[in-house]
Amino acid sequence: MPNKIHLIGNAHLDPVWLWRWQEGFSEVLATFRSALDRMNDFPDFKFTSACAVYYQLIEKIDPAMFEEIKARVREGRWCIVGGMFLQPDCNIPDGESFARHLLVSQRYFKERFGVTAKTGYNVDSFGHNSSLPKILRAGGIENYVFMRPSPEEQGRDESLFVWESDDGSRVNAFRIPKRYCINLNSLDVFDYITERCEKENIDFMAFYGVGNHGGGPTIQLIDAINKLNLENGVYSTPDEYFDAVEKESLPIIRGDLQHHARGCYSANSYVKRANRECEHNLIAAEKLCVMAKNLIGRKYPAKKLEKAWKNLMFNQFHDIICGCSIKKAYDDAGYLFGEIMSITEQEMYFATQSIARNIDTLRGEKLPAYKDSTNWKIWEHEVLGTPIVVFNTHTWAMRGMVCVNQNAEKITDCNGREVDLQFVRGDQTNGNDKYHTAFIAEIPAMGYAVYRLFTHKKREKIFENELKVTETSLENGKLRIELDKERGDICYMYDKVRRKVIIDSPCSAVILDETECDTWAHGKCSLGPTVGAFADPEFKIIETGPLRATVRVVTKYLKSTLQRDYMLLAGDGRLTVKTKVEFHEKHAVLKFTFPMHDRNVISKIPYGTITKCGYTGEEPCGSWISSGCVAVANDSKYGYDSENGEMRMTVLRSAIYADHFGRRDEFCEYMEQGVHEFSYCVFPYLSSSDAERKASELNMGLFLLIDSFHGGDLPESYCGFETDTENTVVSCIKEGYDGGGDVIRLYEMEGRDTEQTIKLFGKEIKLHIRANGVETLADDGRRLDITEF
Repeated sequence: MPNKIHLIGNAHLDPVWLWRWQEGFSEVLATFRSALDRMNDFPDFKFTSACAVYYQLIEKIDPAMFEEIKARVREGRWCIVGGMFLQPDCNIPDGESFARHLLVSQRYFKERFGVTAKTGYNVDSFGHNSSLPKILRAGGIENYVFMRPSPEEQGRDESLFVWESDDGSRVNAFRIPKRYCINLNSLDVFDYITERCEKENIDFMAFYGVGNHGGGPTIQLIDAINKLNLENGVYSTPDEYFDAVEKESLPIIRGDLQHHARGCYSANSYVKRANRECEHNLIAAEKLCVMAKNLIGRKYPAKKLEKAWKNLMFNQFHDIICGCSIKKAYDDAGYLFGEIMSITEQEMYFATQSIARNIDTLRGEKLPAYKDSTNWKIWEHEVLGTPIVVFNTHTWAMRGMVCVNQNAEKITDCNGREVDLQFVRGDQTNGNDKYHTAFIAEIPAMGYAVYRLFTHKKREKIFENELKVTETSLENGKLRIELDKERGDICYMYDKVRRKVIIDSPCSAVILDETECDTWAHGKCSLGPTVGAFADPEFKIIETGPLRATVRVVTKYLKSTLQRDYMLLAGDGRLTVKTKVEFHEKHAVLKFTFPMHDRNVISKIPYGTITKCGYTGEEPCGSWISSGCVAVANDSKYGYDSENGEMRMTVLRSAIYADHFGRRDEFCEYMEQGVHEFSYCVFPYLSSSDAERKASELNMGLFLLIDSFHGGDLPESYCGFETDTENTVVSCIKEGYDGGGDVIRLYEMEGRDTEQTIKLFGKEIKLHIRANGVETLADDGRRLDITEF
């Protein structure tokens, strides 16, 4: 019996790409209408479609059509696949974002259609991170369909295989041959598929229908396919295909599926930074809202936060977040990012203020608070000063610098002990009132602590200043750093705790010529040759301690200027670099280089890490990378490469907007022209979980609130999370989807099976987490799938 070709009627739909979402959504309506009409015309025809947001659009705009789709789903002729909100890029979103794609979408499909997707469907994404099998299985997905990378791009030619994550989770995967939208102009693909069927001796899928801008199978196309008289052709769905194929002897592929378009992980730095900020704000807002619910009974704002998550998931569509769309599309993306930040900033404030109002900040005193011309910004109490409540959303105790918009004489902690302070330049230029007061706060895990600020009480304690700074060096009790006089970058870093040299050769900010790259860098392994570097540094000490020392270094390259503030905190084992680049080059890539101590680079990926041998070209990464004993964390970057003993973080690319194999002319517009700001930090690599914590702190610091005076039942310091292990990382703490109890998700990062005990707001949870595994738990200890919480 010949192997079958399963004919998969579908319409790949890019709601945003060379057009804006309004045009794309109109095409969704037209395409779904056409698919339903074809079912009336051809009784054997079946249709497959993904993306929960499309179905939500139909439900809102055309309820009658929505009922037709429900009937066809029940009939088995309309197959819902994907299980995600909108086909995301599969490298840039963090693990929690993928979990929310599955949570929101699978629950929606179950509620509206009585089914959940069994087959994942990311046919147009440019690469696929190696954690996806464990994420998909936790969301009820058993199979996976993709097209990119092609066999030529990946270096492997298996069409049907088992894809395995580092924790042992597996999905059955099929690589679509040649095209996900065979149309009248590409019917010869059927000849290729027939040959592959015979060569590999397996059933194949052939995805047909007008795609990208939608359309789906047309009457002419279906008639043309019928006229081919494919002896082994059968109208089918991906679910039916995977149910039919023999899976016992399939080859097993481990690791990620790369590379198709290496440049998209660093195209359009705006959308990358906004994505990272929104991800961290959403997770922090959920934690603070859960804290407020548990401490004072405040209602959890589930609908608002879900709205914000849906905005983010839409913007994680691969052509948006990868920087590949037209310029106007990023105005639209900005509106959604802005709404996310507005929602989360408000909910974070409401949650923290509600908690703060229930802390006893009066300590039994009855003296009134006052304002006068010398401290008109704050209310102050003669005995108690001004209460400052500092919140920590991380599940480990955090030590970090915070700033108050006030000039203080003295600051004490919740035990009345004086802490050191430092004046730092504020945001305002208001006469002599140009400075903020900074101090180092130490806050319990998932908790808060109250500090007291005094504007009239003099300091009583004399603190030692461990910081040493010159124009080309910084030092504290843990690190010594030297800056290169020619490049203005780090040339030496010494770990004083472990007595180990971390960096012993100059780092640099280099420029690559990417003229030969389109926006995606299709067909390129490297983004281009190195053609120059920022140089001629000007050094200036702008902070001398006692809490922070900072050296500002300004370098230049052609028309562009790079300003970096190298900041070292007292008692801290990392160097933070606040960066501002004014960029005016075109077809240029900016990279920051760091020494490699071996050939391998470890990089953060969703819910874990991946280790790659160096010198493999441009690679995607998450919030940190490391090689040997040096690690670099960032707050908005997603690409790196390595060559000549250096790993190189990709900072920005000045590519043309939506340059898709086109002819360039004087009307092309370039990305990255102007000012860009971000931060990164360099530190000794100790472990993956330690690097993850440091990167998380860079991306989400402490949350400070200036309070007033009131009674309350809450103490001045509180810890909401305790654990007995360090090799697991908490991804989220939120209220369960249906209200009631709370949910916690965590993942293991060091590759070892672990027995763990957690205390979350007083409730004890015991669990076993497998090496590199991901676990979702209710606060009563029950294990959950992603779609159950």
